[in-house]
Amino acid sequence: MSGLTKFLASFAIFATICFFGLKWYVNSEVDKELTRTVAETPGLALSYSDLSVDITNHAVILEGVDALFPSGQHLQADSVRISAFDRDNPIPHYATISAKGLTIPATPQNFGEWAGYIKSLGIEALSGTGALDYAFAPETGILKLKELSLDDPKLGSLSLTGALDNINLAGFRPEQSFALGIRTAVLHFRNREFMRLIGSDWSRKTGMSEAVTLSHINAELDGLAAYAETQGNEPAREFMLGLKRFLNDPGTLTMSANPAESVPVLYFFMGRDMFENLDLLNVHVETGPADGI
Repeated sequence: MSGLTKFLASFAIFATICFFGLKWYVNSEVDKELTRTVAETPGLALSYSDLSVDITNHAVILEGVDALFPSGQHLQADSVRISAFDRDNPIPHYATISAKGLTIPATPQNFGEWAGYIKSLGIEALSGTGALDYAFAPETGILKLKELSLDDPKLGSLSLTGALDNINLAGFRPEQSFALGIRTAVLHFRNREFMRLIGSDWSRKTGMSEAVTLSHINAELDGLAAYAETQGNEPAREFMLGLKRFLNDPGTLTMSANPAESVPVLYFFMGRDMFENLDLLNVHVETGPADGI
């Protein structure tokens, strides 16, 4: 073996030892930092069976996660990948997190007043994969939601993107939420079994067959669309007809809001009706077929 070959082989062994040594050290330090952060956050409880660090992609991976948040929400996940997280502010200004094997029980703590309805559909928990990706710019007060999603392989997938303004995370209080402004928003839903459960529930409550129930809903949506047309309210008209298309062929539904200027959330509590709000937000609806879902 030549001297160069021996050197390269020795260097490769040395580099391998250094890499795994560095990984062990980083894992240890991240575990300590995470434990400290959780301990310093009132009401937050977090447990996990294992922690590893992907040095190449700058990510922390937690396995066997069980999390209880200060606001009462509780969830579990087989694995959580944290690609970015702001540790410098009490309310993080940015985060990029994804989860696999996610389980969110249908409890009042997780879903508020909707918990009872969700359970009445026979849904004990939402599960699947989830993601959260956002960034807040304190100099402008704008929070960009790049992704908030949940993909349940049985029920369907839901994702939300958009931007809010007039936010102050440094001194945020619940009552300040009325001052938030909606700049843009896009809600996308891909149906699997969820709309079948909804249809069955409607049928039970009306005491009519699902076909007859749907016919009545179609007639009501046609009437609402006609009324919006008499008001020259194209966003509201399009919204009603878009819902009708989706209910008759529940495949994909995309609702987007692109107002001419930011709309304060407070506006929705000032006596405006649904038609005015749809026009104010400049809502647009797109639907797609159920084929291939």
